[in-house]
Amino acid sequence: MEKIIKFFYQHGLLVLIILIGGFFRFYRLPETLQFLGDQGRDALVWLRIFTEKDLPFIGPITSVGNFYLGPLYYYLMAPWLWLFNFDPVGPAYVNAFIGLITIPALYFVSLKMFSHSVGLIASFLYAFGSIPVLQTRGAWNPNPMPLVALGIIYSLYQLVIKRQKKWLLGLTFFLVIALQLHYIILFLFPFLGWQFIRLPKKSFFNRYFWWSVAILIIFNLPLILFEVKNNFVNLKGLVYYFQSSGYNQFNLFQKLRDINGRSEEAIGLVLGFGQAYSLLRLWITRIILIGIILILIKFPSRPLTLLVQYLFISILALVFYRGSMFPHYLGFLYPAVFLLVGLILSKFPFKLIFIPLIFIGLFLKVNLGVLKTELIDSRGNLATVKLTASRIAADLDKHNYPSFNLVLIDGTHDYRAMNFRYFLELNGKKALDVNDYSNAVAVYVISPYPQVDVTNIPIWEIKSTWPSRETEKWEFKDSENIYKIEKI
Repeated sequence: MEKIIKFFYQHGLLVLIILIGGFFRFYRLPETLQFLGDQGRDALVWLRIFTEKDLPFIGPITSVGNFYLGPLYYYLMAPWLWLFNFDPVGPAYVNAFIGLITIPALYFVSLKMFSHSVGLIASFLYAFGSIPVLQTRGAWNPNPMPLVALGIIYSLYQLVIKRQKKWLLGLTFFLVIALQLHYIILFLFPFLGWQFIRLPKKSFFNRYFWWSVAILIIFNLPLILFEVKNNFVNLKGLVYYFQSSGYNQFNLFQKLRDINGRSEEAIGLVLGFGQAYSLLRLWITRIILIGIILILIKFPSRPLTLLVQYLFISILALVFYRGSMFPHYLGFLYPAVFLLVGLILSKFPFKLIFIPLIFIGLFLKVNLGVLKTELIDSRGNLATVKLTASRIAADLDKHNYPSFNLVLIDGTHDYRAMNFRYFLELNGKKALDVNDYSNAVAVYVISPYPQVDVTNIPIWEIKSTWPSRETEKWEFKDSENIYKIEKI
């Protein structure tokens, strides 16, 4: 008890920051929770682990390239779905908690690498940052990435700067987790390669190296077995994606122009200054970049150099990514950005303290505005998904169809309606798999928008039931509309 009291006395401000961060991450979480297609897909996998003893060998499919991640995220989240009686809010709470513990983790890593003041500023900004907050208010495989990335940074600090060879195990551990959370972590590999080139090679191949190889194999064993069984479909898909997406074409001048945009996304977007281009985001990014260069010149240190290389080389690598950049893609950069901003602000002398105060005031104004909209004014869809699924379940009980299918028309392209499938399957009503669509006796078309002639919507989920006709429809103000098609 004495140690606990001493901790609170010494770290009272940090505790307050954690409490504020917890408020933003948990406030009205069930009411604002978005349970979309990806979340429904994951929840079905978790559910079938318990109901069908179906242990997954692969994880979520990527949004580009159609290759699979490893299944680690499924195994991490499935127990929490079970503990919360199969309510998807359970894994969402766990993701929010992971986001919360990233705040003190950021402080203590900063305390080791830099100073107490840097840690407090970085953790304070991270607690209020709309991007880190919103990216943890839901169950999604990229959401734990910032905490894992912080583990990568700290492991590199111990391995590269402190020459603690055993931290190669920690680095490998965090990397294999990151690789199973989101493929975008591959763009960190140029930086990692640069660090390993600079490591002394004499004692590198020691027992820690071989233990790291073992960790890499063990954590990826299910995915490796899947690859062997399926003729390396993942590897072939990855190669095809890079070949077909124009990655073999190189335009130096275009890449140099793209550095500006990617740096704005990596810094300005992550700090909450807008997902779209704006002059504010542009100038915030430029000011931060100038600040980084100035502290590198005036306050050089090996931890600072490591962190700057982490950010800058990653930005250069992301220039070669040809797709759109979304906030959850950049989770592996969150810790580096907030640590560097904390470091810049901590270096101002007291007579110039108004400069960091102006930045913090602007940061809070922009981010609190976003958080107010998302946490207070917005409404999630979990309740309406449950309600719509229950209405379909009632009609299934009434007619006792031998087989049925679901279709969602809402602009998300989740035509399989995975979120609605989850709640129906949870209640013992399993919709047909994709290979059996043509066997459907009834198809329930779900849409938030009124539909005129659902039988002629040109998608496979509907066309596969031809000849068919619309037999009933239910249109609501409080939830999605439902249109029932029956095979003739």
